[in-house]
This record gives sequence, C-alpha cells and structure tokens, in this order.
Amino acid sequence: MGADSALQPLWEWCLRHVGVTGVASPAFLLTAVVAGVYLPGIVFSFVDVVVTKRLTLAQCWAVYWRAMKWYGSLYVAAMVVFWAVPMTLLSHVPTTAPMPFELCRDILLYFLLGDVVSYFWHRFEHYNRWYMKHVHYHHHVDTPPLTIWTAMVVHPVEGFSVFACFHVYGILFPIHPLTFAVGAFSVTAVNMITHCGYRLPVYDWFFATSREHDLHHARREPRNISVMLSICDRMFGTFEKAR
Repeated sequence: MGADSALQPLWEWCLRHVGVTGVASPAFLLTAVVAGVYLPGIVFSFVDVVVTKRLTLAQCWAVYWRAMKWYGSLYVAAMVVFWAVPMTLLSHVPTTAPMPFELCRDILLYFLLGDVVSYFWHRFEHYNRWYMKHVHYHHHVDTPPLTIWTAMVVHPVEGFSVFACFHVYGILFPIHPLTFAVGAFSVTAVNMITHCGYRLPVYDWFFATSREHDLHHARREPRNISVMLSICDRMFGTFEKAR
C-alpha cells in the first residue's frame, strides 16, 4: 500500500466523512452489506413493477416485507446501538488506500473462498434432513418466478451462517477495510441478483445466473447450489443448464 494508490482520494474521502472511528466501527461494514441488499433490491423491484410489470406494487411490497421486516429493523437497531455504544472492530485503520492490484486480488479471493465455503454449506443444508426441514425450508417456500427479495427470505440461523460463509475471507484474513467493504457489498449484491429471475447478458458470463438458480428453487434439490459463481457446481457435478 502507498500514498500513490489510485484509490487514495476515495479512501481519504471515507476517512474525512466517516472518520477513523466510523471506519473502525462494525457499522461501516454492516452498511456495506445493507447497501448490497438494498441497491440491487430497489433496482430490480423497479424493473419488476414498472418495466416488465411482472409484479404489482402490492405483490412486490408483500415479498419485500416478508423478507426484510426483521432484517431491516435489525439494521436500524444495530446502527442505533453502534452510535450509542461505540464499538471497535478494527484495531488499526490505515491512512493509505490499497493499491488497485491488491484490491482486485483480494476481491477475487473474497469471491472464490466465499463461493467454495457457501457451496458446501448449502449442500449440507439440503442433505441434512433436520436442518432442511426446520431451517433451510423457509428459503424454499418461494418458488419461481422468484423476485430479488427471495434472497433474504431466510431463517435467522441461516442468515447468520450464510453471512459467515460469504464473508469468510474478510473475517479470517487481514485485508484493507476499503477492500472488505467493497467485497461485502459485492458478494451481497451478487447473491441478491442470483434470485432476480432475469437473464442478464454479460453478467451471466461471470456469476451464478438466476435462471439456473430458478431450477434449484423449482425442484428444491441440490442442483445449481452456488449463488455467487458456478465454479463449484461445475466441478462437483451439481450444475444443470437452464433451457
């Protein structure tokens, strides 16, 4: 890392407006995750209601509220707690930004490790009958056509466990807080988009597609398990191409 990083102006902006204490707080990363939920959620809700008219506003709101009434409230409550009782997640906040290569390398590893860990956890969720019946079943109540908010229709136990799987790279390895925030936002957004129900040219070349994941929800079988990349599905024989 060095002061000549192309990302330095962005990082200085964060430090100036959020503050060192704010960056060190769990609120910084939590906000990145929540942004990864709401930004694609709002965009694809607009597409569902206004562009394709696949859903009415009432139908879209019903799925959103079923998915987010508790998680959205939890975010607000957590932010109030972090404001009232300052907490420090990071012991050291660097003054220099990561170099672009470092950021790109860590984001790639963030996705790869998160995809592998979440893939095998998702397989466990399907193969363990007790867990499937009492926890993961809540997510499979929704069948195609899915909406983007289906990604958040999860039991609280699954919400916590999947969060840990997705963000395991940032949790285990000492990466720059800016990289952690970008990774947290990106991985969360991709998981949301995997449930959007649309073919997405170019995007579908790189990430797990919603059309393939629709098959997973339609059959409630351990096929097309990945929600980030499709590498593990292809490697371990659980990939099925959507027609």
